[in-house]
Amino acid sequence: MTQSQPIEGAAVALEDNPVLQGNFAPVEVETTAHDLVVEGTIPPELNGALLRDGPNPIAPGPGHHWFTGDGMVHGITIAGGGAQVYRNRWVRTAQVEALLGLTKAPISPHQPMPQGSGSVNVIGHGGRILALPEVGLPWQLDGELNTIGQHDFAGALRSNMTAHPKIDAANGELVFFGYDFGPISLRYHVADRAGKLLRTVEIAKPIPTMMHDFGVTASRVIFMDLPVAFNLEMALSGKGLPFHWRDDMPARLGILPRAATTDQVQWIEIDPCYVYHPLNAYDAGDEIIFDVVRHDRTFVQGQLEGGGETRLERWTIDPAKERVTSEIISGLGQEFPRVDPRVECHPHRYGYTVSFGMGVGPGNLLKHDLEQRSMTAHDVGPDGAASEGVFVPAGAGEDEGYVLSVVYDGGSGKSHVRIIDAQDFSAPPVAKIHLPVRVPFGFHGNWIPAA
Repeated sequence: MTQSQPIEGAAVALEDNPVLQGNFAPVEVETTAHDLVVEGTIPPELNGALLRDGPNPIAPGPGHHWFTGDGMVHGITIAGGGAQVYRNRWVRTAQVEALLGLTKAPISPHQPMPQGSGSVNVIGHGGRILALPEVGLPWQLDGELNTIGQHDFAGALRSNMTAHPKIDAANGELVFFGYDFGPISLRYHVADRAGKLLRTVEIAKPIPTMMHDFGVTASRVIFMDLPVAFNLEMALSGKGLPFHWRDDMPARLGILPRAATTDQVQWIEIDPCYVYHPLNAYDAGDEIIFDVVRHDRTFVQGQLEGGGETRLERWTIDPAKERVTSEIISGLGQEFPRVDPRVECHPHRYGYTVSFGMGVGPGNLLKHDLEQRSMTAHDVGPDGAASEGVFVPAGAGEDEGYVLSVVYDGGSGKSHVRIIDAQDFSAPPVAKIHLPVRVPFGFHGNWIPAA
């Protein structure tokens, strides 16, 4: 096998960069709007805020990559059957202060380098709202999305935190990791339900890789060490993100006991691929069920990479036999998988994704029944493009609740929040909340229940 090299050449000009056009383009102002227009009826069970995070670059340069950019969090507050407030706020980093004059938030003395802008995900845990970067420390926000400052778990966290922690509803633990670019390129962390960091395990790997997400069960964690490697030459050049696909690297899964206090990782090789996001993972006796969105490849063309096909797969991991078997759940192109947060780390039946490409139409929401191996689509219209669907429970059953998604309408150039009954998924939404501004395509978000 030969190593794939990043493509050389001039960086993509701003006017030619697709991630700066249409609804990828950033918005230029912060907005606060009250008493939003609602079409339909908002279920009375919804009492909290839908938060969305994503990059909103202030001064992008040639070669700008969608995965970078100043972080902006959007919030829609819902209570009493009404949509009370929409607001959007930049995360107050030093760069935001330098470019816009908005006062930067306090920086932790334990800030690792490099420090991210908090542009990937936003979660609630331990009474805090945290905007998460790909690398760096999280940024704590208040209920009005003002940046309080970097959160370092009372000084206990002195390394990077993933944008994809898992919250185990059974015990409230926050389970996460961080990847780095030195000899210790992976660290595993656990915090209790109040947000106190309980332990950190350092894990040495031969090659630093982009490890965007991972899996967590009731007893184990699954690291995905896949062949998208850090490239120092690219990092020094400043062209795009410093990662590229390598044909000469193995792909492997690392199994670690969730209660581990030392490096006890068991590595199992799998066929080369890349996974940005799993749907969920759970224990099945000694085996592990791991449902993932599998990409054939990614980061293969430098700045504007093409990754081949994607599909939803079930991986069954047998640590005793050091074997992973795979089953295709759906061959349709899709991403941004989510489950009911009450079953995260535990057995699940249902999952929700966003389609793209051919098949059911780009930008529609999909509901998967993993028991029946069936799929239902929610059509957002010929010009619609849905963001990640966030499940909000409203009953004891796993699919008793609502799926909330910020949807962009290319025809009108506007955005709305769509509230879908998860048990009547293909039906029209029970309500639409019309937003006063366009919400650019971002990455991830969550529902934060009212206190």
